[in-house]
Amino acid sequence: MEQRSISRRSFLRLSGVSMAGVLLAACAPVTPAPAPPPKEEAKPAAPAGKEFVLWGLQYDPHVERYQMLAEAFEKKTGYKAIIEPQAWPVEAKVIAAMAAGTVPDVTCIMGKQLVPLLVQKALIPVEDVFQAAGIDPKVFFNPGAIGAFFYEGSHWGVPVEDNCVGMAVGARTDWIEEAGEDARALWPAAQGKDGFDSFEQLWNLAEKLQKTDEAGNVTVWGMNSQGWDNRTWMGIMRDLGRMWWDPDAKKFYLDSEEAIEAIKLYITVPVFERKIETQLDMSHMDALLAGKVAIGVGNNAMAGEAEKIGVPVESVLRPPTTPGKTPLFVGEGGWGFEVPVQAKNKDIGIQFLQFMCTYEAQYIFAGIYGGTMTACVEVAKSDIYQGDTPVKRSVRRDLSSLANTVYYGWGFGIPSEMERITTQTLERVRTGELQPEEAAKQMQEQMEEHYKQWLEGKVEIGGS
Repeated sequence: MEQRSISRRSFLRLSGVSMAGVLLAACAPVTPAPAPPPKEEAKPAAPAGKEFVLWGLQYDPHVERYQMLAEAFEKKTGYKAIIEPQAWPVEAKVIAAMAAGTVPDVTCIMGKQLVPLLVQKALIPVEDVFQAAGIDPKVFFNPGAIGAFFYEGSHWGVPVEDNCVGMAVGARTDWIEEAGEDARALWPAAQGKDGFDSFEQLWNLAEKLQKTDEAGNVTVWGMNSQGWDNRTWMGIMRDLGRMWWDPDAKKFYLDSEEAIEAIKLYITVPVFERKIETQLDMSHMDALLAGKVAIGVGNNAMAGEAEKIGVPVESVLRPPTTPGKTPLFVGEGGWGFEVPVQAKNKDIGIQFLQFMCTYEAQYIFAGIYGGTMTACVEVAKSDIYQGDTPVKRSVRRDLSSLANTVYYGWGFGIPSEMERITTQTLERVRTGELQPEEAAKQMQEQMEEHYKQWLEGKVEIGGS
């Protein structure tokens, strides 16, 4: 299949995630790092008729990794992958293939996008895969990564990525230098720290970096947090002591004291009290790269994307809500590999999943974009992420947060609907249309209604 080469930023924009981040998580791209050279070994002869079909995202960086994984797997087993990239959303293509009897043997789909497949019981559980591979998924994988594939008591895929998209604070380091010693004293990286000590420290730095003209009009805002709102805000809420959704109690806490306080820390204080942020027509990452803001809060790709266009940006971790404590985060999981129940070569697919439970396979995928937020704990320590550059330092800080990151949850309905509700409501807080208490009440009511319709089978599940 002919592939049209597009940049990753163009793909994100076409996918609609620059603002809400409801489709793809952003990773931190740099110059691609090669996978470790495979050991020289005799290539087994491919058993007659034992090719298998792999479907994944029709996106050049992904296709490259599928090919690298397929080559390594064929060298070990003799089984040859027929790679057939699919346009977004891949799960919708799988559902259509189920009806047509053309289901692939292996898929690569984000965990949060699996809802329609799981509802139709279209995937095999992978506990036996982990056992055969000799790994404990709770030890081998980061909690946010494996959590995105754990639904109703079983694991449904092998994760290869763990996107938080709500842990980073990226800043224009040239502007920090221009602002002088007082600004450098507030910038964690200049003090040898991985993250801010407090929100007050973050806000103070943003104030020092904000720029105005002679008439007092803001020309560069101190900071911006919009885009991928629910991950950052839910992480702040978790850090305050409560998750937004309890899957055991089947209860939302979107109108809780912690939720309201998180909205205030995330939006009300910087926008209305400190006046260092405003509603823009773009995400915080795009605003940072365009020079409209000095600090972006949320997406872990800021440093890598800035490097591509020659803008000096480095990122550190979001502050804790209680100074002195390690901050907690909420993420969206990431990509992973699955085997459909209807796969014609299910045995080969299962062997491929076992291969994905190895350091070698996880290392190969982690090299995408030069170093994604890997799902594998040990790969995070590899040479992919070594180097004394702003991007490498930023990525290592991001990786250090993954042990304290959990997936935002299952069982409440369709993830994209939750993301729409929370994102649109929080935007109305930023524009001044809603107060925090009103926003919290609205999100609670809308999610309760969505959940009610979900239980009654009234929610369209053809895509997630």
